[in-house]
Amino acid sequence: MSNSDQNNKGTWALGDYRSIGRVISPVSAKLVSLVKVNPTDSILDVACGFGNTAITARRLGAKVTGLDITPELLVFAKEEESIAGFNDIVWKEGNAENLPFGDESFDIVLSTFGHIFAPNQEGTAKEMLRVLKKGGRIGFAAWPPELAIGRIFSVVSKYAPMTPTSSPFEWGNPDRVKELLSGVKELSFERDTINYPILSPNHYWHEMITKSGSMIQLIQSFKRENNDEKIEILRKEYLNTVEPYIVDNVVRLGYLLVVAAK
Repeated sequence: MSNSDQNNKGTWALGDYRSIGRVISPVSAKLVSLVKVNPTDSILDVACGFGNTAITARRLGAKVTGLDITPELLVFAKEEESIAGFNDIVWKEGNAENLPFGDESFDIVLSTFGHIFAPNQEGTAKEMLRVLKKGGRIGFAAWPPELAIGRIFSVVSKYAPMTPTSSPFEWGNPDRVKELLSGVKELSFERDTINYPILSPNHYWHEMITKSGSMIQLIQSFKRENNDEKIEILRKEYLNTVEPYIVDNVVRLGYLLVVAAK
């Protein structure tokens, strides 16, 4: 396993994504509706996290496999599946850049803000299309670089010790998606917004530095350096960035939905 894979696992395991990810449930529902999931479909949820989209598809009767690089998140996914009343989703540990499935294995391939964090974008796109049957559908949710999450990431990346060579937010740029999915027959885009309830900009900051794995790691690195001043500089810039997106005690997190046919 590469150092990059190990680092990614550590980051995702550190966060409390089941908590901050609750707001994503409506995105999962919208995504499975757009790709028109039906009970006869076999579905792969790439970078499935704690299983929100996989379980949403399973509730419609589909045969579902969820794949994630982080075993801790798969444990949570199994717990969420049990709460939902199912026990037949296949949960598998694996990398989006090297999917452990044969060619044309699935009717539908999905990802909800997951596959975008795989470093090799071309390789990830190629793999997702490879395991998709001819005539099958691919659908995913991504964060546009010019909206709240993308702008916050741009601020945080200035302070991070290591910045990825390719930004995950390129998946939220329709022009870039057209390049990555150049071989598909049909391609459509739709935008929507998540309303993340929060009391103040500082509440959102506190939520992220205690529940987002990457933010936890960054703050820990500053504390090891006894660099409280740097934390405060980052906090102020973070608050200034997120504040314009807070309306009526929600952070408005705009996102992009992509649906394509092979």
